[in-house]
Amino acid sequence: MTFTIAWEEAVITPTFPPWPSLWMGGYGWVPRGGRNGGVARHLRAQCMVIHDGDRPHVLLRVDVPTIPRVVHQTIRERVVSDGLVASNDFLISVSHTHSGPQIGCTRPDPFIVMGLTPADIVAVNGSTEVFVDALVELVRTAVNSDTVEVNLAYAEGDVQIGFNRIDAPDVLTGVPVLVARRTGDDVVCAVLFGYSCHPVSRGNDETFDSDFCGHASELVSERLGVPAFFFQGTAGDQDPEIPHGPDKVGQLGEKLADAVVDVVDNGAFTPVTGPIVSMYTEIELPFVVDLSRPEVQAELIGKYQARLDSAETTEWARRHATVMLDQLKNGRTPTGVPMPVQRWRFDGLTILALGHEVLSHYHVAITELVDSPLWIMGYANEVECYIPGDETLWAGGDVHIGYEAGWTDDPLITGDATNMMAYGWPAPLASSPRDLPRDGDGSPGSLQRTVMDAVRQILAA
Repeated sequence: MTFTIAWEEAVITPTFPPWPSLWMGGYGWVPRGGRNGGVARHLRAQCMVIHDGDRPHVLLRVDVPTIPRVVHQTIRERVVSDGLVASNDFLISVSHTHSGPQIGCTRPDPFIVMGLTPADIVAVNGSTEVFVDALVELVRTAVNSDTVEVNLAYAEGDVQIGFNRIDAPDVLTGVPVLVARRTGDDVVCAVLFGYSCHPVSRGNDETFDSDFCGHASELVSERLGVPAFFFQGTAGDQDPEIPHGPDKVGQLGEKLADAVVDVVDNGAFTPVTGPIVSMYTEIELPFVVDLSRPEVQAELIGKYQARLDSAETTEWARRHATVMLDQLKNGRTPTGVPMPVQRWRFDGLTILALGHEVLSHYHVAITELVDSPLWIMGYANEVECYIPGDETLWAGGDVHIGYEAGWTDDPLITGDATNMMAYGWPAPLASSPRDLPRDGDGSPGSLQRTVMDAVRQILAA
């Protein structure tokens, strides 16, 4: 069966005004951006609507580092309540460019990661409102736009532009490509593609840039004369080749674009037809300690107070400890981390969209569960922490300063300069016990088992 599609895009590069804040996200632990506003490549929001009969399915991809839960939920509630799309049929994908704006003031917390003042944070919230309004309006325009009747087909290519930064064995090189060809003349009219790699090839400066993935999208559009949409994969431990710098953006973007165009021209495509069967669910990821227990909270209060009192504590760790103590003492400490898991099943392709910064371990484990085309997206809907596997959690500070694991010297408290500190969580996520029987999915109650159980269930539903 055929589909009809429509698409729209908007430039969302922050400018002052109307954006009251130009503070940038993506890196810590000092202020970055402000009102400098240099631009190398514009940041874009792109919306693809796939109409399955009279039912719209909306793919919204955005060039920002992260979208926190509260912002994701606000966008989702607005597009659903306005009657634009059903919740199961609405998917947000974040490119995760580190040369984009700080969105929201929760996770990452701009006070923790940059030490922003209350006035600066008010400005960040103002910019977030501009951002949300722009995305909702983009969805509204796309859903109501004129459509084109198309046939969809899926193929995969391969290219390597990076490495595994935690020295794990998996380097992801797959290039998923979904092509829309106009019925009647079979002319390509849109290309959706993906890759799994951190968009940090530019490096840490104060210039807005969509990074290699945005550059690749622009090149694919120029070469094929059609809109191109990039979707990030499980890139939590995948980094672009070094050294990083402005020139690297163009080099890697061109390399990825070459791979995409080669697939479009020469790929072995599988027809993708309907109906689309969509599902959206949320799971709660467990911390390594049970924060519903008063005695556990009391122990953490002692540890964070000791950290705050130590003369050796870094400024950002002090800021984090201050926030954690306030939450612990005032009954606002979370007991788990929500994670969206979403699935769109076509005949010929399944799209699995996972929230947060998922590591490559999960890509490998999940692809072993199916023998049909599967496109795994990370950074989907909301991004509020890393999703490491057991091996990474066990290693802690021994690998990449514990950044992905969330702990350094004490596995029961968030480690200095780790992702769990940047994202403002009180403790690392739970690994499987080393001394208990376990299978490839991890032990019950662990992060790895929780995620893999949810994936198995949603793929089987």
